[in-house]
Amino acid sequence: MTNGGGPATQSGKAVVRWNATRHGISSPRPVVPGLEKLEDWEEHRSGILENLSPVGHLEVTLAERVALLSWRLHRVTRYETETIAISQGQVEEDIHRKARFLRSLRDNPYESTHPEDIRFNAKYNRQIHNALKRFPSLEPGKIMKGEDATSVVWSVLMAAQKARGEEIEVESLDLPGVPEDAWIEELPAMKVEDIRGCVESIARTAGEDPEELLEIATEKARSDSVSAKFKAEEVEVEIDVMRRERILPDDNTLEKISRYEAHLSRQLYHALHELENLQKHRITGEGTPLARLNVQGLPET
Repeated sequence: MTNGGGPATQSGKAVVRWNATRHGISSPRPVVPGLEKLEDWEEHRSGILENLSPVGHLEVTLAERVALLSWRLHRVTRYETETIAISQGQVEEDIHRKARFLRSLRDNPYESTHPEDIRFNAKYNRQIHNALKRFPSLEPGKIMKGEDATSVVWSVLMAAQKARGEEIEVESLDLPGVPEDAWIEELPAMKVEDIRGCVESIARTAGEDPEELLEIATEKARSDSVSAKFKAEEVEVEIDVMRRERILPDDNTLEKISRYEAHLSRQLYHALHELENLQKHRITGEGTPLARLNVQGLPET
């Protein structure tokens, strides 16, 4: 049963207790569109009002101010967290920009400097070395993947050109198993025996021994793989160091956060003290409502 159309139970009364002020002028909605939810604000506000138990318009106004200021303080925390997250997310780009700025001092001005490219190069060079290293022991009828076939043939071609001291025209080579429309830089899957035929054709053109060319190409690939791995490890260390350095916001952001947080905290405690004094005056008759010294403008000690 209800009395005058309203709820009779304590739980029912608790639900509608703040309906009268929920949508009034004294109930601001400091919700940032797209970032915050109205229902979260209303739940926060209701929880504060329920906890502070204000009576009358003035107490409700002060309690709502407490809700508003504490909501803004939560936003400061979110801002700090997001600022750190953004800074952390820019670590690799910042390392790339720094390395690109300094690359004029490097031996190769076209060398890749982005951590993603450095990781890829380490993986790519490892794959080339592995393909060359296991190639001599494979059975003639075995099929090698396109990337592995490319690694072997291309590496041997590079070794042959270096040994010959001049470029070798790919069109002049007899490359068994290689389709006419295929690029030597991107071969399809091939039989081991056909890849060996390609190696022998390159070696004949260069006037070199095919086994020696394979050894030279394998050693070069090993050296490149070790170098690329070392560089990848170096950049991961650099990333880790920079991430640790950015565990806090930069000095300017940190100062802005600290000043704003201190400003909100002073206002929050002032509102809480005024509400406490007002409630004490209402309940016991002691205290002077809204007669406390406003020290918000005084310098901090």
